[in-house]
Amino acid sequence: MKISNETISVLKNFAGVNTNILIREGNVLSTISSGKNIFARATVSESFDREFAIYDLNSLLGLLTLMEDTDVNFGSESLSVSKDQSIFEYYYADPAIITSAPNKQIEVDEYYSFDLSEDSLNMITKAVGITGAPMLSVIGDGNQVTLTVGDPATPKTNSFKQVIGESDKTFSAHLAIENFKVISGNYHVVISEKKFMYLANTKTDVKYWLALDKTSEIS
Repeated sequence: MKISNETISVLKNFAGVNTNILIREGNVLSTISSGKNIFARATVSESFDREFAIYDLNSLLGLLTLMEDTDVNFGSESLSVSKDQSIFEYYYADPAIITSAPNKQIEVDEYYSFDLSEDSLNMITKAVGITGAPMLSVIGDGNQVTLTVGDPATPKTNSFKQVIGESDKTFSAHLAIENFKVISGNYHVVISEKKFMYLANTKTDVKYWLALDKTSEIS
């Protein structure tokens, strides 16, 4: 089997969430952070014919990207990565010792939703680098809805703001920047009454459920 660059990108993103991963039979990859506050799923082009666990995803990614145009074969106890006469063997982990994501999706209620472009996502990343802010917030004041990168606990601090829509709802959804780990792209974003932020990539089947900070107020 060849592993596509798109799937490698997904796995690199998932490794930033959790270095453990259980890859199930089929073409859906999923991961969950150790704190259970980040959950992600992606449908990929490859279909895996068996279930296996990886303890250190970064080391596997290093192997998969070591050589170009490699073949990956999945055995009962290990996988092999080969090219020409070179073969690497990589053993699976015991599924009992890893943090595996649940094999399900989480229902999403659209309390408030908006579209986030790739340019806006890149601007958020730049704003975080400039301000050093700890929180991404979506604030509805009953009139406008504003996306903010800043520190809600410290009003007089460096921040970035962008009006993203209008709504008669009053709410404050705060997400720790350290949990905002998504692949670059265009997203449909939903703020849920269950206090999580849902992001669905509009071009690929990659989805994230990110738990909001406990200071969030959704009513």
